[in-house]
Amino acid sequence: MKKQSVKKFLKKAEPHRIFKNNLLSEKSIMLWRIRSTVILILFSFIDGGLFVFFPFWAVVLGILGLSAYIIAIKLYFPLLYKHCGYFFENDIVSINSGVFIYHESKIQISKIQYCIISQGPIQRIFGLCSLRLLMAGSFESVSQITLINAYRLKNYIENGKQGEMNGEKKV
Repeated sequence: MKKQSVKKFLKKAEPHRIFKNNLLSEKSIMLWRIRSTVILILFSFIDGGLFVFFPFWAVVLGILGLSAYIIAIKLYFPLLYKHCGYFFENDIVSINSGVFIYHESKIQISKIQYCIISQGPIQRIFGLCSLRLLMAGSFESVSQITLINAYRLKNYIENGKQGEMNGEKKV
């Protein structure tokens, strides 16, 4: 494909179609669900304490909290999974994320000073991690990717080579 036709394709394509091999891990939806469940449990304890003094407002807040939880589980997390990802274009890393507020970052590989791979306890259980790209004065993160992909990305960026990415040779 010529460069112009690739750019036209990228402009017209939906974000989840651009990142065929560079989506977040499928386990990320489960991780987000576990995190939101923990938050709901903590919210329920606080709401229960509030019930002693203000029963009406505690019930209202409980219904709102449960509604937000269900919407997040059923709608928001699957949409977030489809709209988050990363890809490479020549010497530029593009990181896209967001459902309601879409955020796209394009970073030249030469501007990246170093990379940090971090894992939380729940991420470690699922074999996921976050890759933080640090530049002078700022940083960007690619979250909920597999540990193997994070090390591949880190090696690719730090070595600056035109190596293999996800089993495909870079041209």
